[in-house]
Amino acid sequence: MSTFDHNATRYSMRRFWRCMPWLAACLFCGLASAAMLPLRIVHRIVVQGTAPVRAIVPGPGGTQVYVASGREIQVYDVATGNLAGTLPLPAPVLDMTADEPAGVGYAALAAPARLVVFGLRPLRITSTIRLTDGVPSALLLDAARHALYVESAAGASLAKFDTTSGKRVAALRLPGALRQMATDGRGTLYVANMSHAAIDAVDTARMTRTGAIPLDGCTDPTGLAMDPVGRRLFVACRDGGRAVIDTDMGFAFQQLPGNVQGAVRTVFGFHPFGASSWKGGAFSAGEAPQLTAIRMNAFISYSAAGTYPLDGSCESLALDTGGRGLWLAVAPTSAAGSQAGAPVELRLLSATALSEAAGASK
Repeated sequence: MSTFDHNATRYSMRRFWRCMPWLAACLFCGLASAAMLPLRIVHRIVVQGTAPVRAIVPGPGGTQVYVASGREIQVYDVATGNLAGTLPLPAPVLDMTADEPAGVGYAALAAPARLVVFGLRPLRITSTIRLTDGVPSALLLDAARHALYVESAAGASLAKFDTTSGKRVAALRLPGALRQMATDGRGTLYVANMSHAAIDAVDTARMTRTGAIPLDGCTDPTGLAMDPVGRRLFVACRDGGRAVIDTDMGFAFQQLPGNVQGAVRTVFGFHPFGASSWKGGAFSAGEAPQLTAIRMNAFISYSAAGTYPLDGSCESLALDTGGRGLWLAVAPTSAAGSQAGAPVELRLLSATALSEAAGASK
């Protein structure tokens, strides 16, 4: 039995056995990868400069997209691909997130370690906060709870900031090789930890580690995304394996094949390509030249939905929550490997009749 223990995992053996019929069925769902995902590129934008793209934030109504690259935040007009604005930063940016409805963005800088708060419209720095817990490696915003989490893999720490006051309210030591974070919106934060092949759970009210969800057959977890409604956690690992975790019960109830190897990031969204698309989908991409997807058929049923080939590694990805598609930042490669100095290309992937096409592969 898992040693994982927090408020959301207080369940009885009666509940466990009640779940066994669908659990047994799900263990055999999606064991074979489906065909190629029927996606198409609807927009291409060449990112100015040659620095890696650390993060992407879709703008309101799908008309603009924000990119963190090098020492800049860049904003592009989606329809034309033209650069619409640039925000210079005092140091290289490592990650970026934004509260789009509030018009506020956050950027984590490397040296010196800083958190930059900036306005999206107009694009301008509003404040700078010194970080004392180590060089930041990732940001996660919980806008509903006015909380911003700053992870430092180098400092083995996790800090919580109040977005209203801008103050650091708590922090904890979280040893290990920390990667992507996800929150359930109910007071629990999850962190992929490669050092012990598990997902660490953190009580965000007390900022204490409450346990870990072990992963069998999925080494070095890096990508993490949350379905906050069904309380399912999607994990992608460096070895290509993927898992779906029931966070109520605290264990991975489904393993899925995959071939997105290396450092991987994952995103999840409901109706990712419009109202007529899947109920939900989790997408992962990284160093291997392809995108892979998990389709949510129901809250208790998931399947390997297929892959989409890329002509390079994916540096960042983001889902437009309006259902307009999936943004990827692709660093082109050639037969000889990465093209030195080649610009990164932003691509917006969309789909038509995706639900019908994928339904045949269940």
